[in-house]
Amino acid sequence: MEIAEKKSLVAVVIPVYQAVMTDAERLSLKQCMTVLAAYPVIIVKPASLDLAALEAEYPTLSMLSFDDSFFKGVDSYNRLMISIEFYKAFTAYEYMLIYQLDAFVFRDELKEWCSKGYDYIGAPSLHDESFDILPAASAHVFEKALSSRRFVLNGGLSLRRISRFISYLKIYNTFYPAWKGNEDMLFSQEATRLVPMKLFMKLPTWQEALRFAFEKSPAATYELTNHQLPFACHAWERYDPAFWTRFIAVNQ
Repeated sequence: MEIAEKKSLVAVVIPVYQAVMTDAERLSLKQCMTVLAAYPVIIVKPASLDLAALEAEYPTLSMLSFDDSFFKGVDSYNRLMISIEFYKAFTAYEYMLIYQLDAFVFRDELKEWCSKGYDYIGAPSLHDESFDILPAASAHVFEKALSSRRFVLNGGLSLRRISRFISYLKIYNTFYPAWKGNEDMLFSQEATRLVPMKLFMKLPTWQEALRFAFEKSPAATYELTNHQLPFACHAWERYDPAFWTRFIAVNQ
């Protein structure tokens, strides 16, 4: 009888498209390598991209290459993230934390979030520009919208149960047309809209998701969490960077 090899709990997976990083991306990576130093960190990159300098700077990094065609833009990246083969490359782990370099992690709660048993979790977001940068005084507006609309769990900073994603994609690809939109919408909005798919993806409430990550309207979100920062945030330079100046020292 063959004994199944025990999986490691979680890997941090960082997509990198080019060798030259912005100051904010370097800050994001440095914070990740400091706060999440206890976990394997794997750079996902185009096959042709030489990241020797980055490997020299961070010797504990691992590199995993995929075809260059997956890194030509948003659409091609979405194709990678809905590819079963992508997730099969990480089956040594139970979970992956996708950590794009516009994210910023505040403290190590990664094991705790894995223990909650969700299949997918990210910052709750609404595809409506009117909710991009609400002030603190409009927290009730954001709360009402999250409670009444079908929100997206953003994929840029997200925790994913690998075996469940493989199962979900196999079922989806069997019964539904090829997905053409943003990958995170497939794993959150579609997972609640398509009744059969609900069985294959355990998702958090928006209230729980805000404890995991902020994205849009961070000032309003901060009020909804009673001034508690989340595990991490996503797109902090894009949505109200002035709010984040008290928590993220850009020049560190």
